[in-house]
Amino acid sequence: MKKNRNIFILGMVSLFTDLSSQMIYPLIPEFLVGLGASKSLIGIIEGIAEGTASLFRTVFGRLSDKWKKRKLFVALGYGLSTIAKPFLYLSASWSQVLAVRFIDRTGKGIRTPARDALISDSAPANKKGAAFGFHRAMDRLGAAGGPLLALLILYFAPGNLRLVFLLSAIPASIALIFIIFAKEIRPEKSVVPTKEEASFQFDGKFLLFLITVVIFTFGNSSNAFLILKAREVGVIPLLIPVVWLVYNLVSSASSPIFGRLSDRIGKKLVIAVSFIYYAVVYFFFGFSTTIAAVWILFGLYGIHYGLSEGVFRAHIADLVPSHKRATAYGMFNTAIGITLIPASMLTGYLWDAYSSSVALYTCAGFALAATVLFVGTNWIMKGSFPED
Repeated sequence: MKKNRNIFILGMVSLFTDLSSQMIYPLIPEFLVGLGASKSLIGIIEGIAEGTASLFRTVFGRLSDKWKKRKLFVALGYGLSTIAKPFLYLSASWSQVLAVRFIDRTGKGIRTPARDALISDSAPANKKGAAFGFHRAMDRLGAAGGPLLALLILYFAPGNLRLVFLLSAIPASIALIFIIFAKEIRPEKSVVPTKEEASFQFDGKFLLFLITVVIFTFGNSSNAFLILKAREVGVIPLLIPVVWLVYNLVSSASSPIFGRLSDRIGKKLVIAVSFIYYAVVYFFFGFSTTIAAVWILFGLYGIHYGLSEGVFRAHIADLVPSHKRATAYGMFNTAIGITLIPASMLTGYLWDAYSSSVALYTCAGFALAATVLFVGTNWIMKGSFPED
């Protein structure tokens, strides 16, 4: 019973946290432009904020496994992010925005490996895809509500982005209350020697998947660039939160569907499709020149989230024993975060030096390369695909 309750509670925590985060996130590119930041600088800021903070994910994931504590790190991480967000209200330069974003993302780095491990520990073996699908659906449902709240605030206080940043602390604080009711679940008892248990040694299948995700992430740069694309084709600032709302509503609706589907037909097949789908959507983002096309593409892009986010994590749970899962999730998130630094810098450079189309086509190319590696290595290792 407490296992099912954990999945629900962590879903509520993510709902309110993302309600808070997504009040802020779609407004940050516009806020930074107002502070004088270029597209390249925005890429650097987003890359550093997401990437350098990700270094903490492996460390705290390992500590969670070593101490066999999940809830402690979940509470610390969410608490740090809640404290940081309102300080955007006081930011007067891009460097101060970077500092706040770094602290906020550090909180995410502390909590994410332990949270994902707790979800995995709380879900039956044949329903991990569904459990992560539910969690990501709640995450995206909160993310859908965030832009709506931001839009409502901006309707009554036009142009007052700082007020939105300040009020984002309210849903973040509600998320902390839910954490109180989560229950610690100790990982399954290890059947391996203590020395091996304490190591960072993993099966080759997990490491190959990690390499594949790194290649994909070179093309999966900050979503801030998609927001900038929307502005480039003529979407007015007031409607940016609504564009983001479309993306998050589709993400929320599709996550549980593809999570359950991955339990039935195999996670590898769903992951391979997600890479190809991403490449197609980004190609059309690069090709699009009209407001209508961008609105449609943001909805289609939401389907990719449902295909990938929860399924990636459920696949890791299949590859790694329970006593090492927080470490594995930490390595997974660290690899993504570190790769986001050069990925966002590359996208920003190509955008400024050439065009948005060149930048987005390049992102699509990396996704196709990841597809080839993922399908090829699984075929070679098992002689078949897509069986899990």
